[in-house]
Amino acid sequence: MRQLPRLEYLSLLAITLVIIWWGFMAGVSIGVIFGCATFALSAGRISAIKFAFDGTEYRSSLDRGPQELALLAANGRELQGLCLQSYLFFGSANRLYEHVKMLLVEQSKCRFLLFDFKLVIGLDSSATHSFTQIKQAADAMGARLVLVNLSPALASAFRNINFISKDILVIPELDRALEACESAIIVAYSNGGGETRSLRDWLAEALGNAEHAELLATQCQRFEFGAGDIVAHQGAPADSMHFILEGRVGIIVNLESGRSVRVRSLGRHTTVGEMGLITGRPRSATVQAEIASVAYELRADAFERLKTERPPLAQALFTFVIGVMAERLSFASKVIGVLQR
Repeated sequence: MRQLPRLEYLSLLAITLVIIWWGFMAGVSIGVIFGCATFALSAGRISAIKFAFDGTEYRSSLDRGPQELALLAANGRELQGLCLQSYLFFGSANRLYEHVKMLLVEQSKCRFLLFDFKLVIGLDSSATHSFTQIKQAADAMGARLVLVNLSPALASAFRNINFISKDILVIPELDRALEACESAIIVAYSNGGGETRSLRDWLAEALGNAEHAELLATQCQRFEFGAGDIVAHQGAPADSMHFILEGRVGIIVNLESGRSVRVRSLGRHTTVGEMGLITGRPRSATVQAEIASVAYELRADAFERLKTERPPLAQALFTFVIGVMAERLSFASKVIGVLQR
């Protein structure tokens, strides 16, 4: 049998004594008061912050090219995120406000202050007041609030005090919110780097050799895909890889239940299908264009010829692929570290 904590024993004893001396209704009233106090004490012990992160260690599921990744690595701390939890009331919300004030002092260049409410079960009026204070502090530092995963009840509570305005971003999903913030940071620091580059220019930078890039480009076939077009099917032979020059494709896994789940997206200057081309295993996911896209296909037979006839180029391509996979694994490790905080 579960043993009651000492506070609960004392509460039961007090309620019993009140019932004996002053009657049943008085005992019920005291019990309600004790219950509310106990709840407030328990909730107050739980931090409002489940975990915190910044844009250098936790990103959206959109894979980006090396230049954009470099910009996010250098400036990702301009995105500060807090995943909240539990019930927010006067105690926990005030501590959250104090935490945010210190955070903004430490991260004075913060551009986006993101709050994820997915694990929040409710909040009281004092908590909404704390968020008004948080917005004032953020405005003073030039940071924009981003509210994510607001339930209808939470959204209603904020609207009742006219908190949500056009300068606050309200986005339904964390992944979409992260992507929007990342794109804004990239635009702010791109300095024209977002202009379209040719396949040869991209490959020359990726392979570190203009001659290799020229030869590899001649072995690739250009394809244009409209939004919704299938680039490759799950389960099909992995007979090619694609260099995505422009646009964006989604990686979709078809489950045995019949559902399909998009696990990530790939933006321009990224590759897809490279591991299947090397290992020869069937494709593990479907690749579908999410917007109009341009991709260059390197087929398996051309890849085999390069390995035989141009070993230095094949080695440079292997090195590039290993670098791409290492970056993805490194980022996945960072995400796991954030989630375990």
